[in-house]
Amino acid sequence: MSSKFVVRFYFTTLLIGVVVATIVSLFTEYENVTSQLFRGHFAEFFVGLVWIIGYGLIIATVAQVVFYIYLFINPLGLGIFRSFWPYVQILLIMYAIFDLFYLRFFKVGRDHGSTFEFIWIPIIVVIVGFVIAYFKNKQVTNKNVFVPSLFFMIFMTSLTLLPFISVEDTTWIYRSIFTVLVLNAYQLLRLPKYIEASKEDKIARGVTKRK
Repeated sequence: MSSKFVVRFYFTTLLIGVVVATIVSLFTEYENVTSQLFRGHFAEFFVGLVWIIGYGLIIATVAQVVFYIYLFINPLGLGIFRSFWPYVQILLIMYAIFDLFYLRFFKVGRDHGSTFEFIWIPIIVVIVGFVIAYFKNKQVTNKNVFVPSLFFMIFMTSLTLLPFISVEDTTWIYRSIFTVLVLNAYQLLRLPKYIEASKEDKIARGVTKRK
């Protein structure tokens, strides 16, 4: 992929992260930020909005770093484990699900007397992971990529969320979960379009020839 499309992919992902984080935060931070706008406290609202946008940029950057790590890990794992790599991925997916359900959210929810307030979060991660992996597998016609896609959407998503869900404040968790899921789904499903557009651009400029 040419540098032009790498930059376009990067900034589009950043923009999506900012938009999603902002929309979610305007709901979860209604009392602290959004309500300031309706009260006419524009300076306070602007400060809160800038903070939210900054958070969106940070979480989008982390999500992109993890995505590129995944692009490195997947072929590396295939080269090391060969035909066993899908089974290794399945084991890692199972561990990530166990970690999300029990080690992270069940114990936190039990300590706060409201397990459901936290336990629905890994449920959303798993459901979205399976849905996106299904569509990704439908997108690729020449091979089965369901397991690698599921590995990214569940295991790598759980890694992305580690620095953002280590707090007990559910507002932080909400904005982090939804933003990362949208970003990871976008990156996984849209990267081939950028690669194809880059190839077409090179052909149009005479850099490469169509095969």
